Amino acid sequence: MSALSEKRLQQVGGLVKTLPVSLLRQLNNTLGLTEDAVLGQVRDLVARQLDSHNLKELVFRPFVPLFLAREDGIDGVTFPQWLLNRLWSALEREEAGLVEEARVLSQGLRNSDPVPVPFFRLVNAGIEILRERPQTVLPPGEDEDELEEFAAYLDLHRLLREALSRLPDWMGRIDAEKAAAIRLMFKDASSKTPDGEGGVRLLEALLANMDDATLVMKFVAVVSDGGNDRFLAESELAGFGERLLKAAEDRLKVFEGLMRRRDATLLSEAGGWVVQCLSILNSLQQSVELTRDGPWGKRAMAIHQSINGLVEDRLKGVEKIIDQALPLKTERIFGRATREVPDYAGPKPAHAEAALHTMAFLTQIRPTAAQGGYSSLLSKTVQAAELQMDAYFSVVLGIAVANDPFDPDAVMACFERVIALMEGLLGEAKANLARRRVASADVFRTPKTVA
Repeated sequence: MSALSEKRLQQVGGLVKTLPVSLLRQLNNTLGLTEDAVLGQVRDLVARQLDSHNLKELVFRPFVPLFLAREDGIDGVTFPQWLLNRLWSALEREEAGLVEEARVLSQGLRNSDPVPVPFFRLVNAGIEILRERPQTVLPPGEDEDELEEFAAYLDLHRLLREALSRLPDWMGRIDAEKAAAIRLMFKDASSKTPDGEGGVRLLEALLANMDDATLVMKFVAVVSDGGNDRFLAESELAGFGERLLKAAEDRLKVFEGLMRRRDATLLSEAGGWVVQCLSILNSLQQSVELTRDGPWGKRAMAIHQSINGLVEDRLKGVEKIIDQALPLKTERIFGRATREVPDYAGPKPAHAEAALHTMAFLTQIRPTAAQGGYSSLLSKTVQAAELQMDAYFSVVLGIAVANDPFDPDAVMACFERVIALMEGLLGEAKANLARRRVASADVFRTPKTVA
């Protein structure tokens, strides 16, 4: 097949530019070994578009997260993807030489290398386009204010790159020297724009680059010189704490909904939500003093009380759930003498599943028990559950090592049920110890069947 005409090649190139990066990568891999002339042209277009995308992300690396929604669902500043794409297209048209220079210098660039000068020049050129020639970027029907706001973020590109390079060190203990550096950087950022919001924008950009959104409160605490919730709630920094509290309250609503359905099979899911909620609150409390009557302190206390009540209510039902999953029955030996033996019919499937989810729930909420205020009751509940399991295991083991005939498959099923619960609540070591004791009992020895 002959090669594509110049006109058709331009049409295909326009289509390639509209494709998402994930599809471009798939096409690049698929067409990598083709010998077809037409497909080879398409492959070259795809490769160039991928190179353009990668260079764009290198040049604007500190700002790329501002175009992506946070995976944890916590609110943050986001810009529409078209803004960065159209700005980069404008730079490729108007600053072709500078883009090519940046492309050459980006080859083999490592994270530890200094930022190439053309990167800074391209960002500055982007700022000029956004402010002086916004019509080259703005699509019909879109708000020009968004371009000005992003330009205000780009004004901070040198400060932001420096802050991100120091971020790993700042994630640890912040001593007086580090605190002074953070405050100075915040002050410098605040002076970058007439509205004085540069410092807040710097923190917003740092937040976008953090996997754990709660860590931004460390910087809020430093730049506010340890202000409590009363002070911060009335300051320009209020939005950071408000978003974390809202995130905690949103997770509480999901947790409350799951718990009030009284379905034990939902407990393992509920445990994850309560841990997220309490982790957010704990991080907030570690960075900011929450006063009892303060605007944030009241909300945090209300969350704790709700979690505490729901968890304690569910912990009180754990004993019954284990009894249902490990059923026993009374067997007459002779005369009036009886003994407890396993109910070989086993539990109802729903009861067995509910018990496993309950064990998962107890395990999930254990790390945050102190913050949740239910540590004492949880410890007692776990101890009582372990005693229940040990008692059931001892009953089954007594049958397995006795000389009376028994059904080995039924006995092993009992062992498997209780060991699964032990592993879910008490860990692998406890379960492996039980398995060794079962192995020593030699359940499948002869004679082994019921007489």
